[in-house]
Amino acid sequence: MSEASTVRDGEDQRVTESGLTREELLGEVQLLAAENARLRAQRESRVRRSYRRAAAGFFVLGVLAAVAALAVPESQTVLFSLAGVGLFVGVLTFWLTPSQVISAPVGDRVYSAYAATGRGLVTDLDLQETGVYVPAPTHTAEAADVRLFVPQARRFVVPKASELESLLVVGGDDRARGVSLVPTGAALLAAFEEGRGDPASTVEEFASQLADALVEGFELVDGATATVDPDGGAITIGIRGSSFGAVDRFDHPVGSFVAAALAAELDTPVRMETRAADDRRSEFVVDCRWGEVGE
Repeated sequence: MSEASTVRDGEDQRVTESGLTREELLGEVQLLAAENARLRAQRESRVRRSYRRAAAGFFVLGVLAAVAALAVPESQTVLFSLAGVGLFVGVLTFWLTPSQVISAPVGDRVYSAYAATGRGLVTDLDLQETGVYVPAPTHTAEAADVRLFVPQARRFVVPKASELESLLVVGGDDRARGVSLVPTGAALLAAFEEGRGDPASTVEEFASQLADALVEGFELVDGATATVDPDGGAITIGIRGSSFGAVDRFDHPVGSFVAAALAAELDTPVRMETRAADDRRSEFVVDCRWGEVGE
């Protein structure tokens, strides 16, 4: 910032182009920082209050159902069940109230660094744009056992699970060479599996669970619509309002979670590709295919 010299009350002071001295400008910066901290704390408090209000609502529902069960003996079975559900969900919601809230722009910047690293690997090692999510040990407690394999050959084969434990996959078969990474979706999948209820009985039901998790569970997107072709071995999910920016980047959390979840659920490699949507209902599309995933 350029400065000009002026004399005020016999003292030499530096005045910025805005007409403020350095001391005055520093004071403005400190005020802005304090206001930013106040707004951040206010937002975190608002999120925590919303969780606690939801918990209180479930508590009230449980208590009312218990009272109604005492007043209406013929419906006690249903009402006591409803009371138990309300109280349990209330306790769960209260204890799951986040102590810290990370804004979407911060999360996007953290992911962007990882995406740039992945893009550099693809360019420098002359890898393909294809990502294959393979059931394989990660040896990481916080992540599900799924690896992301990025092949080098256009006509590739999926390596064995044991070969995916190393970053660089350089086995005897040239078609199975590439890199193996712990995908961003593996950590999300671990959290999804911990909080998941009854297992899905069909691929369509599982796809619906994944779409709900993207929107309600992780709040990664504003909207997700799943289309399933079980006979063709494919799931397509239309994405709207991604919290982490463009979904068509390297191992984006949205597509990575869907592909990793499918690979773990079906116990088979899943090929995932993302692209911009060609209709107004969605902004991006995540295509996942299993079965014959090699070229």
